[in-house]
Amino acid sequence: MSLVSLGDMAQSFMLRRHMGQVKADLALHTQEMTTGLITDIARRTDGDLGPLNAISASLARLETLASVTSEMQLWSGAMQSALEAIDNRAIELGPQLLSAASARQPATFAAVGGEGEAAFLAAVGYLNTSLDGRALFGGVATDHSPLPDSASLLNQVAEVAQGATSVADLRDRLDTWFGPGGGFETAAWRGGAALEPVTIAQGETARLTPTALSDGIRDTLKGLALAALAGRDLPGPGIEDKAAMLAAAGDTLIGSSGARAALSADLGITEQRIADAQTRNGAEMTALKFAESQIRAADPFEAASRVQEAETQLQLIYTLTARLSGLSLADYLG
Repeated sequence: MSLVSLGDMAQSFMLRRHMGQVKADLALHTQEMTTGLITDIARRTDGDLGPLNAISASLARLETLASVTSEMQLWSGAMQSALEAIDNRAIELGPQLLSAASARQPATFAAVGGEGEAAFLAAVGYLNTSLDGRALFGGVATDHSPLPDSASLLNQVAEVAQGATSVADLRDRLDTWFGPGGGFETAAWRGGAALEPVTIAQGETARLTPTALSDGIRDTLKGLALAALAGRDLPGPGIEDKAAMLAAAGDTLIGSSGARAALSADLGITEQRIADAQTRNGAEMTALKFAESQIRAADPFEAASRVQEAETQLQLIYTLTARLSGLSLADYLG
């Protein structure tokens, strides 16, 4: 039977307490050794956490900018693709319309008129494109398409043209309808104000400006509409009228190519600015993370040494505890 005095009991409690502390130290230093990060930042910085907090705030800001610029990059890329598709169709169709007008062949009229209508429907479809459920060309009104569906919009244009007495009259009507303050803007347009500038880097903003109301887009739709209406015998079924309509459509599409190019170029400049901002933000984030790691980094050799020291202390405590537990009355009295 073992007999433990009050002094031995106090010593046992002390050893247990010390063992708990050593185990905690061992776990802490083992974590530092395996992760390479200091666990007691306050001790490392002498209680001055200002620089570390500043770095954390800057990293949070840069992560927000990374999300914003990534989304803008996706948007601008999708917008550029839509504008390129519309431009390619207009560039291809313009000369065909002029050639058909010169040929004055009814079969050719019907073919290019159908091409014009198909191109108009496709262009409106591109302008109603959405990305992740958000309309691209509607300005701030991103929750719905900026224009009616393609067929409905063409029917609206046909209603405007209905009753025109000549090609000149029809062109005047469409010029008015597609012009500032006309029906395209007041009746067909369902979008909102242009998007506001967005911060893409420290002290720098960018803005995605194209909408379905942009001048190059309006003129392109007007040219495609003229070609489509020629296939609907507006203003009349005569060969001369059709030829004049197709020629006007071709001239409008070719004449609006500069505005379309400017629109794409402006968007391309914005895309480049976004890409440059992403590069700068990424470099700044890398530098800040390195600075943060220098503050948080643990000395692997020091951590390993402390782990070994804690293991030695723990082994010593186990040895002492075993010896205390093995004491007998004879050992105590002897």
